[in-house]
Formats: sequence, structure tokens, C-alpha cells
Amino acid sequence: MTKSYVDVNRIDSVIRWFGGKHFLSRDLIPLIPEHHCWADVFGGGAHMTVGKKRSTVEVFNDTDEELINFLMVLRTHKAELIENLSSLPTSRSLFERWQYEQLPTDPFERAVRWFYLLRQCIIPANGIKSGWRSGKIKNTANDYQNAVSKLHEFEKRFSRVMIECLDYKEIIKRYDSERTFFFIDPPYKNREHYYKGAFNEHIQLADMLNNIKGKAMVTYYGDPLILDLYKDWHCLTFNSKVGTVAKAELGQTRRNETEYVFMNYLPEQNTQIPLF
Repeated sequence: MTKSYVDVNRIDSVIRWFGGKHFLSRDLIPLIPEHHCWADVFGGGAHMTVGKKRSTVEVFNDTDEELINFLMVLRTHKAELIENLSSLPTSRSLFERWQYEQLPTDPFERAVRWFYLLRQCIIPANGIKSGWRSGKIKNTANDYQNAVSKLHEFEKRFSRVMIECLDYKEIIKRYDSERTFFFIDPPYKNREHYYKGAFNEHIQLADMLNNIKGKAMVTYYGDPLILDLYKDWHCLTFNSKVGTVAKAELGQTRRNETEYVFMNYLPEQNTQIPLF
């Protein structure tokens, strides 16, 4: 029987991220083939990494140094970090002051401010500044404290994950094998301003993926270039809610968009459906 990576006791990531797979992960995880090494190449919000069952070897990669710093501080100073974050108020004045101040040089203080700003902003994008989350429908202060309270479980799930901060090419070269599965969720074209550092290497990425030993899944929207680059791969489509997760969190409507999922393998026809 083919192994299923659906985890009925899954945890949700506490990292809000523009383009993150918070909702779509429930459709994607059942499509993951059996593997030995999991490599999340453009890790971002880590929704796929923490939402699935553990793999024997797990690699999470992202070039955003603030994200990586937060994960490292959470690993080494978990109790102190959670205590500091839980003591902070959900405050427009604090948010706006910290947003326009330069981040501290101390890694711990950087991690505190980074997570606070990420959870308090409207658009969770690391490349732009955003307004403060507030609304009449959802208690955003409660939402923030709930996220902080989940950090312990999030870190526990991440404790056996190898954390990298390398270019995608280096990750693929280092970890490629016949028993490796690469999850590829690159920054979207024409939306690069939401990310630190533009990504314009879609052709190079596709060329590399077409020559790997392992299996790979690429998620994207229906851009003509992307559709052509992966035209020989198996493809499924899903209706995905886009805009920002914040809209759903605040009870607002998010628009539908078709998400394309390209696989260089044939997914199991009797894939287990997630029970959540």
C-alpha cells in the first residue's frame, strides 16, 4: 500500500505568508508520493512542511534571512520568545512605530519584532509595508494570542527539520536523489514586489527540474510561460482563494483563482482524501 502523508492530527503553521498554501495544502498533501527526503525549496509559510506527516529526512529552505532568524531563535530560546511575544499588546501605535523603525541588530529582538509585525499586518508580505489588522468582525488581538500559543507545537514539529537559507539551485543540487521529493512554490510573476528580492528564473528552474533524479511538484497560477514550461508534466487544477489570508480571517470575501499543480510523476488515482 502506498504511504499517505495526510495527517489527521496536523498542525497549522503560525507563519502568515503571501501566497502561502494555508488552504490549498489540504488538497496538495494527498498528492505527495512516497519518498525518503522532503525538500521544501521555497519554504515561506511552511504550511506544507508542518501540515503533512513526517518524512525520514526533511529540509526547509528560504532565502528570507528574517524568517530563518525567527526559526533559529524559536529553536534556541523558545520559552523566552513566547513569553515576550505574549506580553505584547495588539496596538496600532506599537505596530506603526515598529514598522517604520529599523529592526534591532540583536537576533532575539529581531525575531520578536518580525513575528509581531507579520501577525499584526494586513498583507503578510516581506517585501512591502502594510496597514495594521483591525476589524469589527474578528477579534484580531485574540487571533494574535492564539498564534503565539501555537508556537510551542509549531517548534516541536519543526525540531527535526533541517533549516537552509540557500539559493534554490543549491538546494536542488545538494538534495536531489531518486528518493527525494521537491515541493516547489516559487514567487509568482508580476507579484514579486510582495517578496524580498525579485525572482525571474522560471525558465532556469524548469530546466533544472526537468533533469532531476527525484520527484517534484510545482504550484503556480495559469501563466502562459509556466504552462509551456511544464506542458509535459501531469497537471491538476484547484480553485484557490486568493488575495490575502487576512481577508478570510476577518470574515471578508476572497476571490477565486485557478491554481495549477504540475507533477513529474503520476499521482495515485486512489489518493487518500484528507479527513479535515
